[in-house]
Amino acid sequence: MDKSIKISVCIPTYEANGKGVFFLQKNIEGILKQTYDNFEIIISDHSLNDEVEKYVLSLNNSKIKYLRYSEYIGKPAYNTNNAIKNSTGDYIKIMNQDDYIESNNFFQNIVDLIKNGSKWVLSNFKHLNYNTGEFYRKMTPSLGVDGKHLLNGRNSIGCPSVGLIPKGELIDVNVSYMIDCELWYRMFIKYGHPGIVKDEYPLVVGVGDHQLTDHLRSKYKMMLENDKQYCKNLYNK
Repeated sequence: MDKSIKISVCIPTYEANGKGVFFLQKNIEGILKQTYDNFEIIISDHSLNDEVEKYVLSLNNSKIKYLRYSEYIGKPAYNTNNAIKNSTGDYIKIMNQDDYIESNNFFQNIVDLIKNGSKWVLSNFKHLNYNTGEFYRKMTPSLGVDGKHLLNGRNSIGCPSVGLIPKGELIDVNVSYMIDCELWYRMFIKYGHPGIVKDEYPLVVGVGDHQLTDHLRSKYKMMLENDKQYCKNLYNK
């Protein structure tokens, strides 16, 4: 079996109100059980304590690279980019700390789409409310005809964990709230329509009151308007 394509799984982490290790453990377990094993895990840690660091180092796994990142605390885009910049793979699989993979064949399905000509890949997913333990809202990512709705903050695709992007692509740190929308639109205009993993719902996207976005809701309108104007100028739309 051809395993020439290397996937870099980039996980930005923080203490997450004491739940950081719990989330990260589920995340890493889902990655390590993949049947396609040409991957690395890059963890960039923004934590204010050493709980995540101790956990990762205790794994003593050669596939996992741990980075302590003390710059731009509280700004996840920088933390994510730090992981990406320290990766060595052909493609980047961003995984938010509180998301995880259920299907053992997820990476193989992604690689198959790349080998069949896809330049980037998205995946079906379902949500998990960590506050209640309930799964809900299964989604298939959709760009529509031209993806322009993304520039208005209407996210029909999902969070960064839903995608696989080419090496060299980074999160735009000038975007505050529409990070995922800007990323997906940029991928579309650069690489065209993505391949989509439709193997049931192999990816779980976690939500809850631990998330930074949950604490930013009071500033939502202002941040959204600023991001929409930035993207409009960036893409001349």
